Amino acid sequence: MKVLVVGIALLLGPAAVLAEPAETRFEIIDDGAVVLDQQTGLHWMRCSVGQDWTGSTCAGRPDRFTWDQAKDLASDLAGNNSWRLPTVEELQSLVEYRVFNPAIDPEVFPNTAPSNYWSASEAAYDVFYAWSVHFANGFSNWRHKRQRFEARLVRDDS
Repeated sequence: MKVLVVGIALLLGPAAVLAEPAETRFEIIDDGAVVLDQQTGLHWMRCSVGQDWTGSTCAGRPDRFTWDQAKDLASDLAGNNSWRLPTVEELQSLVEYRVFNPAIDPEVFPNTAPSNYWSASEAAYDVFYAWSVHFANGFSNWRHKRQRFEARLVRDDS
């Protein structure tokens, strides 16, 4: 049984083996609307774009965007206008391999849609495609930029 568990953990990658518990990795700030990832130093919108933070959860349905629309998103959340679309690596860092559908910590990021979220990373081989992360299962894949998916914004500074 131990061999099976170790084998599965290795298949999932180092993030699954080294995953830090959410209660020590994430800090909820700005009246609960922003999450500081202490592992990466990034600040994340707690809710998907189109949802509203109510003080206890993310309400409403996330908006869906083409890749170009998602790249153009800007928000003045918490008095800061330096929000941007994350790279695929940054977005992938939110995947929680211990849960499924959605594959993200539901206490830290409540009501995350179990669907594709755009990243800012374009596919290297074709200008018509960009990378997304699917939060039902945590897998990343390239998608046509005209498709409509959800978005979660990030910023580097505090």
